Amino acid sequence: AVTSPGGSVYPLHIDNPQGLSAGDTRRLTCILYMNPDYQDGIDGGELRIFCGRGSSATITNNHDDTGKRGATKKNSNVVDITPDGGRMVLFWSDEIPHEVLPTAPNADKSDEVRDRYALTVWIPTDYYHTIHNPDSKFADLGNEAFTK
Repeated sequence: AVTSPGGSVYPLHIDNPQGLSAGDTRRLTCILYMNPDYQDGIDGGELRIFCGRGSSATITNNHDDTGKRGATKKNSNVVDITPDGGRMVLFWSDEIPHEVLPTAPNADKSDEVRDRYALTVWIPTDYYHTIHNPDSKFADLGNEAFTK
């Protein structure tokens, strides 16, 4: 996928919202970011993952030892992950609400240097009972994320 500069986004969604009722067996989303020159605070296009109201996510995943780049959200119901080149993100396709924040919102739309690249692969499952499993600890995230 490519998101262009000038504020392009992917709105809040779940990759596999209907599951077996639509014949969709995607269970795991794998995203590999291909942005080797990503500039935090300029390029945008962060992946925002919704963790749920009432949850308290403390996640730090720094690109290097300086602590300046990476994914950090403390005591929040969302986690923002920068699309640094070489970073891979995995999450449940049928349960985890997510969105892509504006890509290079202050850049010109034709500035291809600010394009954000991601390779997404969805892994299906033969264990159909795991898709939209009501006993999953993430089962209610979709309802929480889309109800404000």
